[in-house]
Amino acid sequence: MEDTTFSPAIATPTERLRPARILITEDEFIVALDLQSRLQHLGYEVVGIASSGDDAILQVQDNQPDLVLMDIMLYGELDGIEASRQIREEFDVPVIYLTANADSATLERAGSTHPFSCLLKPFKERELKFSIDMALYHHRTAQQLRMAYDELERRVQKRTAELAASNNALQNELRLHRKTMEDLCAAQTIAQSADRVKNEFLATVSHELLTPMNGILGMTQMLKETSPTAQQREYLDVVQLSGETLLNIINDMLDFSRIETSTMRFSPVAISLREQVDAFFKPLKLRARDKSLQFSWAIADDVPDQLNTDPLRLGQVLINLVGNSIKFTDCGQIEVKVAQLGVENNRVHLAFSVRDTGIGVPEGKQKAIFEPFVQADSSFSRRYGGAGLGLSISERLVALMGGNISLESKLGEGSTVRFDLWSDLTDLPDCGL
Repeated sequence: MEDTTFSPAIATPTERLRPARILITEDEFIVALDLQSRLQHLGYEVVGIASSGDDAILQVQDNQPDLVLMDIMLYGELDGIEASRQIREEFDVPVIYLTANADSATLERAGSTHPFSCLLKPFKERELKFSIDMALYHHRTAQQLRMAYDELERRVQKRTAELAASNNALQNELRLHRKTMEDLCAAQTIAQSADRVKNEFLATVSHELLTPMNGILGMTQMLKETSPTAQQREYLDVVQLSGETLLNIINDMLDFSRIETSTMRFSPVAISLREQVDAFFKPLKLRARDKSLQFSWAIADDVPDQLNTDPLRLGQVLINLVGNSIKFTDCGQIEVKVAQLGVENNRVHLAFSVRDTGIGVPEGKQKAIFEPFVQADSSFSRRYGGAGLGLSISERLVALMGGNISLESKLGEGSTVRFDLWSDLTDLPDCGL
């Protein structure tokens, strides 16, 4: 009996819960019994002995061995080589060939079936054990690699499917986004067209109304100079006041149309700020006095007097803001202040504030009143008149002059409107309108 204490140089996972199950295929029964005894002595389990290739295939199917020891030369139509080929292909069971002698052609044909080993009879037990253990180890490793590859392939396919689904969802989202953008562009085009038509309508109507309104006011003034009776003069005063109110609305609509269509221009000239502000506020002081309101204005001493700005647009903003204060203040006072915020590169930064003790604006309406045709309350237009364009125009004019406008107000306690602007400094004495 051969020495069985030899172990292979390469460590193999021979420790398992059960011994390896081996099928012997050998047509010489005595040789098969000897081989069975040797295998059992080595610790393996022999699940059967097949005497032919066909019998080997049937027993592999029934007993499911871990390995087949296959004699190449078998009796019958199916030799060991062809039987091994079918076993490897159909059942994936490793095969070790056993042969006493074989010609080179037979051995070459046997090699094409990719056996794990080929032992020449007679062989030693350690050679048998080494070949079996290595065959089982490599077969198990190959199975694990195939399983890992299959798992990797499954994950790749799953991830590919997920990416494809994600890509499809992204493509759908992109298509939806393009459709939304197209709809928005179409809506913007329609809105711009409607806005253009609105502005053209405002400009046309305002121009058409301006000429007859000036005629009405002119004729009213002429009638007042013809020595009318007291009652007729009262009627003419009402006509003139109504006409002037309507003329202001028409002028506001014209200004708004020019701003919206970017046809309004800022035309700076040299002015004296203090003389100009006095000129702006003298008519407003009379209106304030008619309502028994205190109206005052003050320009800080450090504010330069000689500026280069557009007096028409500056006056329009100040007159709008003070006019609003007078309109919405029934008692108390209106105060205008002008201060300097700084000087930089021959330009001065000015701050204006208009404070009143009027009705005030609710907090939720303070942003809305800068929108065109909007007043804090719909009842205001019935009580105080106006088209709701004054603050909207003022905001745009201030922006045109490089500044910002803001409102602080408390309902029932009054409002303060602040705006700032930049103006070039000039030494020219010109102070005309």
